[in-house]
Amino acid sequence: MDRIAIVNMGCPKNQIDSETMSGLLAEEGYQLTPHPESADIIVVNTCSFIDEARQESIDQILTMAKYKKTGCCRQLLVTGCLAQMHHQELAQEIPEVDGFLGTGSVDKILEVIKGEGALISPPEQYDGRAETRRLLSTYPFGYLKIAEGCSNHCSYCVIPKLRGPLRSKELNQILSEARWLVQRGVKEIILIAQDTSQYGLDIGGISLLPQLLRELEEIPGLQWMRLLYCYPDNITDELIDVIAASNKLCKYLDIPLQHSHPSILSSMGRRGRGEARELIDKLRCRIPDISLRTTFIVGYPGETQEHFHHLLDFIRWAEFDHLGAFTYSQEEATRAGAMKNQVAPAIKKNRYHQLMTAQQQIVRNRNQKLIGSKYDVLVDTISQGLAYGRSYREAPEIDSNIIFPAMSVEVGDFVSVRCTSFDGYDLMGEIDNG
Repeated sequence: MDRIAIVNMGCPKNQIDSETMSGLLAEEGYQLTPHPESADIIVVNTCSFIDEARQESIDQILTMAKYKKTGCCRQLLVTGCLAQMHHQELAQEIPEVDGFLGTGSVDKILEVIKGEGALISPPEQYDGRAETRRLLSTYPFGYLKIAEGCSNHCSYCVIPKLRGPLRSKELNQILSEARWLVQRGVKEIILIAQDTSQYGLDIGGISLLPQLLRELEEIPGLQWMRLLYCYPDNITDELIDVIAASNKLCKYLDIPLQHSHPSILSSMGRRGRGEARELIDKLRCRIPDISLRTTFIVGYPGETQEHFHHLLDFIRWAEFDHLGAFTYSQEEATRAGAMKNQVAPAIKKNRYHQLMTAQQQIVRNRNQKLIGSKYDVLVDTISQGLAYGRSYREAPEIDSNIIFPAMSVEVGDFVSVRCTSFDGYDLMGEIDNG
């Protein structure tokens, strides 16, 4: 059978889609290869969240197109968010592409390979049931999508157009997928959605995330769970109680706040604006060792120096364990994209660097205090005699590592590590058998 290379771009949601397509293709006898230069068929699973991601996806498509001349490739397919919104433009600009598959048709990859050309269904047509046929690629952790799409309609965001409105999976479907992941040796299940805290709102009008977490807790063999993308307005007292009481759910929350100033949050269309300090105080009071991650946008239309300094003061007060930032990207067909008071690129870039410089100092101070601490660490990779792992405090692929001599450990092991120093964002340590 043909050799197929799937090149994944973008977020963990895309990763699940790529794994799903890989599994469906493997079932049909296709040979998966990580080397596109020797593949008969290349699939580029694209991201289109912001302009930078869109350009990276286009560059990757152009790179892969060269293999139709210099390699074995005879069929080039483009899937994912960029295909969903821009397949017609891509077909005109990059004629080397032989077929397109949108986010609403992930489970139809075989049809496109067999010559359907373009399958661009409405995103809400995809129900995610094929995800138990995935070919997992992230051991020892695995992502589990509990909902698809988003109904928040933030002023800067194109996700509802790319992925459709919020559609929560049925609870039993999620539990079945979680058991499936555990049976395949996954040690840490990471729950994802565009907004995990909204899970169930489209089913019963309230968040069903606490109920889901309590059900997942009962699965035999499941060792760790982690929550990503919890928007602040649905982090309820009930959810906090579940996190605090759980023996399997990592004391970790990813809360995309996007900004701190009420005027900017109002323009963004964000709910719960101005209440972040109260929420952070509550979380740290009721879960003293909790690790907090967030993301911010700098240079949003109308952001003044006053607004930006409000944000700087806020992060210095909050001292987040992990923080990511983006410069605002002016997206077509969004309310913010049509605003006239756009911030100059140079100012956005400067503010980004100021924000990250402030966060680097916060992390240095935090890491200094962590020297001597002991953590249970899950080993993700081993390279050149060193093990790279994470405690409950770090999520894979986006946060820092805990690095220590590998000795007799293997990927997927849990080991006790005492932190002895740090190198930038990463903690250094040694195995503690005491």
